[in-house]
Amino acid sequence: MNVRREDMLRYLGSAGLTPDERLTARMDEAVAETLAASSPRHVYRRLPLTDSLPLSGNDVREALDGCREAVFFAFTLGTGPEEREARAFARGDSLGAALIDAAASCLIESYCDEVCEQIAKDENVTLTLRYSCGYGDWDLGRQADVLRLLDAQRRIGLHVSAGGVMVPQKSVTAVAGVLAEGYSPAARSSHTADKCARCAALSCPYRKAPASYGKEE
Repeated sequence: MNVRREDMLRYLGSAGLTPDERLTARMDEAVAETLAASSPRHVYRRLPLTDSLPLSGNDVREALDGCREAVFFAFTLGTGPEEREARAFARGDSLGAALIDAAASCLIESYCDEVCEQIAKDENVTLTLRYSCGYGDWDLGRQADVLRLLDAQRRIGLHVSAGGVMVPQKSVTAVAGVLAEGYSPAARSSHTADKCARCAALSCPYRKAPASYGKEE
């Protein structure tokens, strides 16, 4: 797992800021602390695409266009990062807490990317981009259904609270399509392009600048 400072700044709502020496040091400290506190775990299932799966809306189906199978995932960093964040707040270090939160957001995304890449290699397939509940018109409420499908609470300790919040908080559920053999190179490229480049949420505060599309995370 790795973290780029520019990505942390995006999560902090300060994209484009050039951090001074003091802030750079605090950011690096937060990353090291969050890494030490994290216990990354994941679970996944590769399944044929059928109407019985917990998919809703048109957007996720469009993202899976051309696929006969999909891989459902759940990822978590465990409770360590949010516990470190709470401790920072408790001692009055609001900056430290915000930096830990941003670092954890970056780390869970990095972990998701690494796991998906490894699964694609292990399964010898090309996967589409991850698509999560709450994206587009895929109802966020289906998150609990995805976790049940994966038996995630028993297997990695991940569940949705009565209030609809994932516990642990720094967790992700997602689906990715398995691209069928013979899928055209152009269509394959459109399914695997940069997440921000394909996303319709143009005003998203976490959106990467166009110049960074396709660059190494």
